Amino acid sequence: MRLPFTRREEAPPPTPLEPIRIFTDEDVIDGWVTPEGQRLTDLLQADELTFLPDGADGDRPGAWVRLETSRIRFVIPPPHVSSPEQRLPRDQQEVALDIGGYRIRGIAHLRPGQERDVFLRATHPFLPLTDATVRLVESREADGYDVVIVNLRWAEFVEA
Repeated sequence: MRLPFTRREEAPPPTPLEPIRIFTDEDVIDGWVTPEGQRLTDLLQADELTFLPDGADGDRPGAWVRLETSRIRFVIPPPHVSSPEQRLPRDQQEVALDIGGYRIRGIAHLRPGQERDVFLRATHPFLPLTDATVRLVESREADGYDVVIVNLRWAEFVEA
């Protein structure tokens, strides 16, 4: 018996692109990432971050770029709301640091008892700061962000 319809493989819906701004020593790069439900701090633990530069055609082969995470100084991530299961109680510590000609201030959320000192984060060097401000070191004008993720390998801590 032949059915009056045929079964087709439906293509999965496209993964949404989310905005990102990446600061390296050489460039400030605006682009797009597909975190697929992951936090950007988790993606930054890999050796490379894959992103689509702003203005590039994501359907064109080779448009997506891989950047070694060791070259990243700090990132303005896409908005992300963690699921309640991922939220743990954290100690808050205000920090101020200089990275690549920028002064960054914000609140670090540290696991109680394990990461009291942000200087000891050698295994996970990317630290998210909330209620953050970013300014050029020689400027007084700062831009505010909900979150800035800093690479502590390049950070010089200053008085908060």
